[in-house]
Amino acid sequence: MRTNFIPTWLFLCSAILPGAIASTASAGFYLTTGMTGPQVGCDINHTQHWTYTVTQDIADVEGALLTMKRGPSTSASITFSIFEGVYADYGIATNLLSSTLTPTAFTQQFTPVAFSANPITLVTGKIYTAVLASSAPDAQNQAYFIKAGNLSPNDPRIVAYIPTPGAISLLALSAGCFARRRR
Repeated sequence: MRTNFIPTWLFLCSAILPGAIASTASAGFYLTTGMTGPQVGCDINHTQHWTYTVTQDIADVEGALLTMKRGPSTSASITFSIFEGVYADYGIATNLLSSTLTPTAFTQQFTPVAFSANPITLVTGKIYTAVLASSAPDAQNQAYFIKAGNLSPNDPRIVAYIPTPGAISLLALSAGCFARRRR
């Protein structure tokens, strides 16, 4: 875990996108949701995900810098990953980047936490999904919490992926099939 962070907002941020990039003491970039907004849980029943595209190649993406905390009895690990595709591909698509942290990387106060991995390049025109997932029980004292962000646009190179109306129908259909397979 890196400790010398120099937050520099370079990308579009919103409550549903890890669209911001923070620069750290190293040369890499980290996706982030910002440091403001409401908290949302991350546990076995609450996986957080963000789907986006880039309008220009972005090299040296090393992970995520997320403002998070853990519950007082959290014992499960938590993983941040990025894969190519939409959320319906989660668990099927190959991760391009993955970083797992244990509860010792967190405090019980909201602080920036770095999920670091080998750098990747996000390629123009492709669809990516970032996922924050944990097998922690759905109980406040055992779960993780992340601050959602909502900053004004600073750089248009990363944008929310909005599928066409026909694709939305196909995603809903595939999600229904996936849900049936999981029962």
